[in-house]
Formats: sequence, structure tokens, C-alpha cells
Amino acid sequence: MAIPVTPFAQECRILAHQETSDAVVVDPGGDAQVIIGALEQQGLKLKAILLTHGHLDHVGGTRALLDKFPEVKVYGPHRDDEFLLTTLAQQAAMFGIENSGSFECEYVGDNEVLKLFPDASFKVLHTPGHTPGGVCFYCEEENFVLVGDTLFPGSIGRTDFPRGNFADLENSIKTRLYTLPESTDVMCGHMGDTTIGQEKSSNPYVRG
Repeated sequence: MAIPVTPFAQECRILAHQETSDAVVVDPGGDAQVIIGALEQQGLKLKAILLTHGHLDHVGGTRALLDKFPEVKVYGPHRDDEFLLTTLAQQAAMFGIENSGSFECEYVGDNEVLKLFPDASFKVLHTPGHTPGGVCFYCEEENFVLVGDTLFPGSIGRTDFPRGNFADLENSIKTRLYTLPESTDVMCGHMGDTTIGQEKSSNPYVRG
């Protein structure tokens, strides 16, 4: 389930296990009450929160979710995005979004595997470029990858924000994402979804 949040229409994802009703929320950028309402309406039990990077439109609802579900763990991003998570107030002022408050997270490392469902795991792919600590979460069992703002349909993440780097982003996409099976569904933070094969063949910014 994708829920557009914040004025930037960032696509927060709710991943649910059909048998256990356990759920994982990915990039709760804001509008936490909408996310909570969706969880409650579907009868889901929030188990974890995944963060692809430290920009406010991807993490801004985390504190409110933790206030509602204090036992939930937050995984990600990579520690190289710590500077972003410690400057959320400044980000809020820059983007004109309400400051959501700070929170604790468990930083993740490249190739770390998170076993969040009984029959599905999430492999961490460190993909610097949009931010230095950006990560993607690859679920081989269900053939999808959560990419945040690393890759979009026919586009890529911006690199003009603090510590962004186009060369790093290009390398991340070519070596970490374009090496996945071409049938892999790519769940993006904005602009809808795509596949690895589609982007390798036609993305004008980074060709496979």
C-alpha cells in the first residue's frame, strides 16, 4: 500500500504479511495520523519502520508513529546520514514543513539482512549519492526493491542537496540496483513505480 504524504507527495509504503497481519512502514515522511489510520483500518500490527535516507519528507512522521507504537524499532538509514537526522529542525525551516521531533534509529550497514517477516527478508544496499547514507531495501523473495529517492521512472534523485554527489549516485545505481534481476519491481519515493529492466534500457540519466 502506498500513501502519499507531505506537500511533496512522498510515497510512504505499508508492507503487510497476509497471514500474521504484521506490518512494516517505509519512509513515513509525515501525515502520521493518516498512516496510523490505515494501519488500524486494515487491522495491522506495526512491527518496524524502515528509513531509506534522512530527508524530512521521508522521516518526518517517525516520531509520531513511535509515540503511538513505542515498542517499534526503526531501521536505517546508513550512519552517513546521521547529520541529516540531527538537523531535522533546520530541514523543517528550509522546506516549510512542521518539525516532527527527533527519534532514535538503528543505523544499517551495506549487505545487512533484516528478517522482518517469517518468509521475507530485506537486504540493505548502501546507495550513496542523493544523500551519503541513503540505502535501498531489496526483498528477493517478493522481487521488489524499495529505493527511496535513489531512482525514479525515467529519472534519478537530486544531488544538489548538502553532500549529494552525482558520481556516487550513478555508481550506486549501476553497481547496486542495475545488478538486480531485470524483473525486480522498483518502489520509488516519488513519481510512481518502475522495474530494473525498464530503467536499465531507457533511463536517460543512468543507462545500464
